[in-house]
Amino acid sequence: MSGGVRTTAGPRKRGRVASGILSAQLLISGPLLVVIIALLFVSPSVYSSPVVFGMVFFFFALTAVSALVPWDSIPRLWGALLPFANLAGILVLREFDPQTGVGLLVVLPIIWIARTFGSTLTIAGVAGTILAMWGTRLLRGSPITWNDFVTFVVVPVLVGFVAGAIYVSSARGRAQAKLLRQHSSMVQVALEKASRQEGVLNELLNAVDFGVIAFDRTGTVTFVNRAQRQYLTDFGTPADAVVHPVIYQADGVTLYTEDDRPLNRALSGQAFDNLIIWVGEPGERRAAHSVSSRILHDREGEYDGGVIVLTDITKELEAVRARDDLIGSVSHELRSPLTSILGYLDLARDDDQLDEETRRMIDVAYANSERLLVIVTDLLRAASDADQQLAMSFTAGDVAQIARDSVEAHRVMAEEREVELVMDGADSAVAAIDPMRMRQVLDNLITNAIKYNREWGTVTVAVEPGAGGVSVEVRDTGQGIPEADLPRIFDRFYRTKSAKSSATVGTGLGLSITREIVHRHGGHLTVTSELGIGTTFRVTVPTERESSANAGARSVAA
Repeated sequence: MSGGVRTTAGPRKRGRVASGILSAQLLISGPLLVVIIALLFVSPSVYSSPVVFGMVFFFFALTAVSALVPWDSIPRLWGALLPFANLAGILVLREFDPQTGVGLLVVLPIIWIARTFGSTLTIAGVAGTILAMWGTRLLRGSPITWNDFVTFVVVPVLVGFVAGAIYVSSARGRAQAKLLRQHSSMVQVALEKASRQEGVLNELLNAVDFGVIAFDRTGTVTFVNRAQRQYLTDFGTPADAVVHPVIYQADGVTLYTEDDRPLNRALSGQAFDNLIIWVGEPGERRAAHSVSSRILHDREGEYDGGVIVLTDITKELEAVRARDDLIGSVSHELRSPLTSILGYLDLARDDDQLDEETRRMIDVAYANSERLLVIVTDLLRAASDADQQLAMSFTAGDVAQIARDSVEAHRVMAEEREVELVMDGADSAVAAIDPMRMRQVLDNLITNAIKYNREWGTVTVAVEPGAGGVSVEVRDTGQGIPEADLPRIFDRFYRTKSAKSSATVGTGLGLSITREIVHRHGGHLTVTSELGIGTTFRVTVPTERESSANAGARSVAA
């Protein structure tokens, strides 16, 4: 026994051309076999002729040839020999006994030729068939009778019309098949392109360092990128989960309800930005994520699902917390010595032996120390986690006088920066204000207008009393604020890119505190700016306040 392994090849799969030729041959051989078997009962005498037996074997041989020849590997025109051979065999049977009507079967090979081959072979087959029928009839030399009508008229017309109809139908079918193949090829190319693009998109989304979750219009999650999977793995979330099962709100201790969870809100069709969530139990390892949702639409504008983006902001929040702790610590340390300084300055002011010039200088030092204490207190409040409000004490105050005092106090600063400081508007404008806080508002706005002005620029402070309120405008001719930064300039610790890149020192707290003070007055603060032209801040405060509001405001401690 041989030690090798003997393999046996399986049956070779028949090609498209070979299968078509075999099917066409069987469609001819089958009806002929039925006719020949029927002759056994109708006219048994025909079997006494060797021609019948010869033609039976002839058609069996054609069928065997159609089954055995590898038609797919030889020139296509060789296949045309079979239908013409079938035509010849049928014509021979017809000539042997025209009364059987077997000649009508010539339409079968004609159909084969018209359906498979070109117009030249189709015309040749039709013309050859008609000439053979007419030629054999005329060669007999007998007179033509009415019975020959079928031979001379019916069969040629039938063969011609059948051939024409089949050829046109086949040509149309081939054209449609070609068009379908082209369309199929285009669809395949488009599908491959879309698959490549989807693959590239998936790779890109898996390469980014933030989580991405995509879902369709039915709310079924269709994609979760590698970063989001890693977010889940880091906290032991099951592999089949899409988001963390337990999440906390921005304060880190309040659980989200099911309806308020970011994923459920997004699946319900809501879009939102920078929703903060905490994962991990309090007191243990935790992480914070900023979650945003966007809704997608198809070409018709219909809802088509959406995408959720999660960004790990743990380090940023920890940095903010560390910054607030530092500011709070520094502010707390500054507050005690400032309080002591104010106390000693107040004692010094009570000394009757001071001359007027010394008293004036001490008063200036006291006023500025008092302002510095207010600023330190505000810094301490800004860094505090408690929801505290600025201490306010409202009274009827002259906004115009406060504006003039602030302008005069900034003269030296304006001259140092070569900026013209102009006071304009009414001489008196009384409103219900906290004078110290209103001075803080104007000091902040005027300081910014001077700091961010151009050389030889101008700052104009205009006070305008109106019906029910007093407005103060601070206009500068500085560099202006970019439109993209305007919505955020009142955020705590926010500074524009131009401010960060300049040599001007700032904390980003001034405008935030200014807006809060104005709002506590029941007023509003607006800003308009144009790059290269300048910026205008407009403060409006009411002339009167309700007594309940005053009482509530006075009772609030910083």
